[in-house]
Amino acid sequence: MAAHTLWTATEVTHRWFGLAVLAVPAGSWTARGLRHAEQRAESVRISPTQFPEAYHAIHRLSARMGLAFVPDAYVALGSGAPHATADGHGTRRYIVISSDLFEVGGRLRDPDGFRFLVAHQLGHIAAGHTSPLLRGATSLGRLLPVLGPALARAMEYTADNHAHAHCPEGAHAIRLLAGGKYLYPEVNLSEMAERGRTDRGPFLFLYTLLSSRPANTRRMAALRDRDRPGRVFL
Repeated sequence: MAAHTLWTATEVTHRWFGLAVLAVPAGSWTARGLRHAEQRAESVRISPTQFPEAYHAIHRLSARMGLAFVPDAYVALGSGAPHATADGHGTRRYIVISSDLFEVGGRLRDPDGFRFLVAHQLGHIAAGHTSPLLRGATSLGRLLPVLGPALARAMEYTADNHAHAHCPEGAHAIRLLAGGKYLYPEVNLSEMAERGRTDRGPFLFLYTLLSSRPANTRRMAALRDRDRPGRVFL
């Protein structure tokens, strides 16, 4: 009787575990579909007549990076923190660019910096980070407290490497993440990069383990010192 009860309970546990494993990629697929729909419904699509300078920069970079297609690109209303993201749904790939990267009238605030940030997002696409299979796998991986964030950090370094290979003159754009669109020219990239190599401490180590993005100081160090890889853990 006890053995039968244990066996039945184990079967139930396996079923629930199986459903949970299937639910993660299904949920990821749905979330990505909704995000794509949001951009198509709410954001401005970059085209030859809307943000033409950005349009031509994206086309040139896509060709230079060997992409078989030019991803759709959208401008989304910024929130004061310049950023760009890459994503996809099904066979579609697209990037979203913050309006904070533009000046009044649609001109690029920092053309070299803009190209670097776009090349970073195209690097995610070129590396396959936006594919449904990898997205599903990383969604499962992110359930693990240390491994998931480490994988996400490694992917960011990979995208930075793509950007630096194709637009090294724009690497200073990484300062936008620390100083914002107005103060970033005042950020000393070398000084912050040096802190990325020297700062130590148990809470800094814990913060790094739990973060899904490399710390700004470490990303700057990796972009400055190209003979050393970005630090994912230590």
